Parts: sequence; C-alpha cells; structure tokens
Amino acid sequence: MRDDGTAVLEVIPALLQPLQAVLFVFLLLAVSVRDLKQREIPDRLQIGIAALAMLDFTAWNLAGILCMLPYLGIALGRKGEERIGGGDVKLAGSTGLVLGLPAALTASILGLSAFVLYGTGMHVRRRMQGKVGDVPLPLGPFLAAGCILAYFMKMGGQIR
Repeated sequence: MRDDGTAVLEVIPALLQPLQAVLFVFLLLAVSVRDLKQREIPDRLQIGIAALAMLDFTAWNLAGILCMLPYLGIALGRKGEERIGGGDVKLAGSTGLVLGLPAALTASILGLSAFVLYGTGMHVRRRMQGKVGDVPLPLGPFLAAGCILAYFMKMGGQIR
C-alpha cells in the first residue's frame, strides 16, 4: 500500500462489483417472478436496482436512464391490454442506471428480441391450435434476461 492510501481505494471496487452482480441478478429474478405471477413490478424492486448503480458509478450510468424514453413513448402511445406498463418503463430506467447507456441499449435489444421471438412463437402455436386472439405477455422477464446478459457482457469487456 502506498502512503496516500490509493491501494485501499483500488480494492473497494473489486469487492463491490461481485456484490453488485449478485444483487442485480437477484433483484431481476424477483422482478421476473412478480411480473409473471401478478403482472406488476413493485417500486421497491425498482429502487433497489437503481441504488445498485452507486456501487460502481460512472457518468455512463447516469446516461443509461435515457433507455427508458422509448418505453415511455410506447406506454403513452398505446391504450388497453397490449401496452407497456409503467413498471416496464421504470425497469428500463433503473437497470439503465446500473448498466450505463451502451449496455442498457444492448439489454433492450436482447430483451425485446427474445420477447418478439417468444411472442411470435406463442401466436403461431395458438393459431395452429385453432385459437384466435392475443395472449398478453409480461415484458419484465424478457427485459430482465436482457439486462443480466448485458451486465455480464459489460463485465467481460464486450460492451463499454
């Protein structure tokens, strides 16, 4: 350790990052279960996710909140059962704070791609069974999966 104490400061982020990873995955799994079961994402989970940004904060983290804007636009533009809920908008914002802008955009692409593929498969399956009409799907679990993937891609240096 140097006299100015910088060695101690370098160890702290190395300890906090694994803690952030475990808590991030845990909270996103809780979001997924709650959204699947009750079709809502509680604010306390959103606050917990956003607070995790403080464990490894950079300027990109703050810019990550911008990822919620497309979700907000869609939520405000759609009416009825087929719309994105406020919990999904807040989930994009809170995870954006943890991931930062580049990784949050990657998370959205991954999560929404999985959502579209799964939804299309469900629709085709229902049509083949002779059923008509859409089945509302929760978006939260797909966004959570995209966020978990993007988080570990970021930790592996694949995303800035």
